[in-house]
Amino acid sequence: MAGAVSTHEAGAAYTVPLWCTLRLLGGALRRGFAREAMLRHMRVPPARQDDPQWPVPVADLGALLRQLARRMDDELVGLWVRPVPFGSFSSVARQLLHCARLGEALQLALRLYRLIAPGFPLRLRVTQGLARLEMQPQPPDADVTLDAAAVYWTLALARWLVDRPIPVHSAWMHSPAQDTRYCERQPFFEVPTQYGCARTGIAFDAGWLNRPLARSAQSLEPLLAALPAPLMRAGAPPPAAAEQVCSQLQLHGGHGFAGTLQSVARTLGLSPRSLRRRLQEEGCSWHDLKDAMRREQALDWVSRTDLSLADIGERLGFADVSTFHRAFKRWTGEPPGEFRRQHQERAAPQPSAPDAFRLAAPASSAGHCGH
Repeated sequence: MAGAVSTHEAGAAYTVPLWCTLRLLGGALRRGFAREAMLRHMRVPPARQDDPQWPVPVADLGALLRQLARRMDDELVGLWVRPVPFGSFSSVARQLLHCARLGEALQLALRLYRLIAPGFPLRLRVTQGLARLEMQPQPPDADVTLDAAAVYWTLALARWLVDRPIPVHSAWMHSPAQDTRYCERQPFFEVPTQYGCARTGIAFDAGWLNRPLARSAQSLEPLLAALPAPLMRAGAPPPAAAEQVCSQLQLHGGHGFAGTLQSVARTLGLSPRSLRRRLQEEGCSWHDLKDAMRREQALDWVSRTDLSLADIGERLGFADVSTFHRAFKRWTGEPPGEFRRQHQERAAPQPSAPDAFRLAAPASSAGHCGH
């Protein structure tokens, strides 16, 4: 499945083991597409076509899935009982950018998918401070591959919308046990998973649902052009050193994240050189983290407060308002004033939707693995 993504050749490319690839191609195989032709399309050597651990580049798998989706006119390539017409995701994603916050966007996405493909089984609900993204029970003969893939891809979409690595709190799987061929160092959903449950799903802190969207129409186009590959590498939560740095910077969030590399390293009991090396090992840098923290705070203040743009720029430590404007446009593709105006319009009360869009969310039935 998609979550069994690993890096190959020291991170040179994202790959998926061949056995996971064939699981994702199960619907196409059942509809008569030739196994050998699909493996050849993904450049799997003939001598390795029976090697379950052969690393298939995500880009190659993504290109094949896209081609199959177009030919089958089904973006789920036969994994579900009803087809989801090709182009559905693009249409839905464009609608999501009109939402102000992540929770609103995810609920809209699921509602639209239930209109496109009646009965689509993915649901989002909040309980005890956790947002639960969960597949509803499927018929006994349903392909369980879709359960894990749909949850994983939706998590990846959520992370993309807010441009943050939303950590998974807990995960559960309908499968009776983890597949013995799974050899990745990280669990499928990044945290230890309970198996043999009535459903498949994950939970994350419900506070993320209030996060403002961080994407614009300009940033959507590259995502759509590369689909579905970007949704197959959702990204793990920030590593330990990066998280500690972010926590220290957050303490100075109202004062331009004024902490320096030296002061934060001293607080963490490290030398600046050691901290810089650990961040580099985790694939990030001091500058990138500080820039990301400023960006997050800027998005929040611009979209949620009445602070002037000059005041926001000053609080974030920019030398002048023009420097802040340039940084904000680099972050979002839009000037801060235009970003604020669009978010205010999205948050304003909307006229009643047509009857077809007034759908009550189905009640969630209880009962799975103590969640």
